[in-house]
Amino acid sequence: MVDSSLRSATTHFVASYATSLPPILGNGQRIEQVVVNVLLNACQALPDMEHGINLTTSCDLAAGTVTLSVVDEGFGIAPEHIPHLTDPFFTTKRESGGTGLGLSVSATIVKEHNGLLTFDSTPGSGTTVTLTVPISTRN
Repeated sequence: MVDSSLRSATTHFVASYATSLPPILGNGQRIEQVVVNVLLNACQALPDMEHGINLTTSCDLAAGTVTLSVVDEGFGIAPEHIPHLTDPFFTTKRESGGTGLGLSVSATIVKEHNGLLTFDSTPGSGTTVTLTVPISTRN
């Protein structure tokens, strides 16, 4: 779904998937929507094709969670914007057509799945977005 966006944004996309992740309980299409939104934002943050995006998945059995992290080498996010990233209609990209709904919708989906969506960023050095959801306890 994001292949063409990734190909036009960077020549340095790396995906590292953990082996045999346990299942999570939830709606796969809704979680996919979150991942698509996060990856598209990462693509839009890159200044040129030489800057990269890394996607990794992991599991913390002790915490009972599965994690997906997207790290971009983009412009980064100003510290004062971090608390507002999931607010409806908040955007730093209004001039380029941003509506401020992607991360708001994503945060709602993640909350519905009892998960967390966190952001860590340094202006000029990129951003890490981490999606954490609980492992399914159903057998």
